[in-house]
Amino acid sequence: MSGLISSTELTEELETIIPNCKSLKIISAFMTQPATRWLSQLVEGSRPSVKLVGRFAPLDFIQGSSDFGALRDCISQGFQVKALTNLHAKIFQVDEETIFNGSANLTGKGLALVNDCNFEACNKVQASSSSKEFIDKIISSASELTLEIIDEMEQYIQTIDGTCKPELQLTWPEHVLPQSKELFVSDFPLVKPGDFAREYELNPSLQFAQIESARDDKELASALFKQSKAYQWLKVQVCNNLSDRDLGFGQISRLLHDALADDPAPYRQEVKGLQENLYSYTKLYAKDELEVYVPGRRSEVLRLK
Repeated sequence: MSGLISSTELTEELETIIPNCKSLKIISAFMTQPATRWLSQLVEGSRPSVKLVGRFAPLDFIQGSSDFGALRDCISQGFQVKALTNLHAKIFQVDEETIFNGSANLTGKGLALVNDCNFEACNKVQASSSSKEFIDKIISSASELTLEIIDEMEQYIQTIDGTCKPELQLTWPEHVLPQSKELFVSDFPLVKPGDFAREYELNPSLQFAQIESARDDKELASALFKQSKAYQWLKVQVCNNLSDRDLGFGQISRLLHDALADDPAPYRQEVKGLQENLYSYTKLYAKDELEVYVPGRRSEVLRLK
């Protein structure tokens, strides 16, 4: 394992090893054309297998953190490009064995390819089997993009009403880009309603970051909550309950632990915390659909209204 390296040093190392590599996997929340064109030039002679995963939420394109030209260039080059809208990781894996992991995105500023670049830090490590599995899990969980899908994404951005708050335009309609069906910790509320979570600042495309952004408009916040993957999952568990008893806290906790696709899997206590937060949101925004109640001195129980 090496020590920390800067974005300039990262770029220099990548420029040395990428031209001769056989495969390249890049996981980066943001991607812009200066970096993707730099990458295309590096692989021009060797033509390795290239897989790219980005966050690619609507707000990323509105704010210029990613651009459609970069994605079109990559697909035209034969790269596989995929989207995972709760992504925040930045990982460069070269030939399965070498991994760079840090804060640098595949952008001009992230890789010090343009003036006024960001100050980034990164680690170079030898890939372990668990690291490879983690990266492959991210790639398999993401949705593949085509030029046609990118056209639809851009058309959707152009139709957004300019009077709408941009921080609320953070998810794609299902007909443009369906959500991943897998369930992750990041799909759940990390804190109770109204509390501060640093992760929401770092990744405003998280569904509960959106809900918190809309909390002053309870009708909108309620609509966003009822559309969230976490609440939809919870509602399905109650609707599919075939027993004579309403679902208790422990039963939901076990179901949730088994449903989460994170690797490594979260501890039971962390799952219970997510569940408690979700129940708080349910009481606030969906009490017309689901009731959370405590029979006698027992734990909280769920039932349909």
